[in-house]
Amino acid sequence: MADPLRSSNWTDLRCDARAPAGGGGPGGFRRAGPWRDPWFDGTLLNPWSPAARAADVFLAQAPPAPAPTEVPWATTVADFERWEGRIPHMYLDTKGLVTVGVGKMLPDVATAQALAFVRRADGLAASAAEIEADFTAVSAQPKGKLASSYKAHTALDLPDAAIDALLRIVVDGFEADLKTNYAGYDTYPVPAKRALLDMIYNLGTAGLLKFKKLEAAVEAGQWTEAAAQCHRVGPSEERNDWTRDLFLEAAK
Repeated sequence: MADPLRSSNWTDLRCDARAPAGGGGPGGFRRAGPWRDPWFDGTLLNPWSPAARAADVFLAQAPPAPAPTEVPWATTVADFERWEGRIPHMYLDTKGLVTVGVGKMLPDVATAQALAFVRRADGLAASAAEIEADFTAVSAQPKGKLASSYKAHTALDLPDAAIDALLRIVVDGFEADLKTNYAGYDTYPVPAKRALLDMIYNLGTAGLLKFKKLEAAVEAGQWTEAAAQCHRVGPSEERNDWTRDLFLEAAK
């Protein structure tokens, strides 16, 4: 009967014992070690030994590193359009701030003039003076009205392509802030990312970071607790419930 310790498989194992540990790739050696003759050290190299089997069980049970997750861009756009709308002309939000596109607040005339507004009448690029005229006219109106009602006081629109580009810049900036303030953000479940994006878009970075109990729950991966700590003052109950339900979905 052939001696299993002298089978051809042990050639590879002897090489394994000589080599340093690999770099983690699929061809890397499992462990480093000094040269030991397999004929005298069955514990090190014998795959049927209790020590070797225990090591294999440990490696098999080690949890894999969390995989990065990504919210599809189309989902992000749909989420923000649902709550912020998509308005091509300037209007006043509920706080009386000049806004355009997908809830993008324009703090001053210069910010508005940096955008690619066009004249509604002929589609040609608007001048700085025309953009200032729209901004001034809208600013003079009472707040709290439907966004569409401000159209009559404007002559300019922001094309869809410009709205999309502006939204992308804003979302990328907020995602960078989330990654800075939440160490594990890249691996959070997609529903949790959608909820955090909604909150930071609505509150701003400084506003979101005031939710300390939410922050602690998120960093601990306690999504049910995060759902209980995400209620905001200002947004509709429907929007608050939607955000809460996203955290609850992340807990499943």
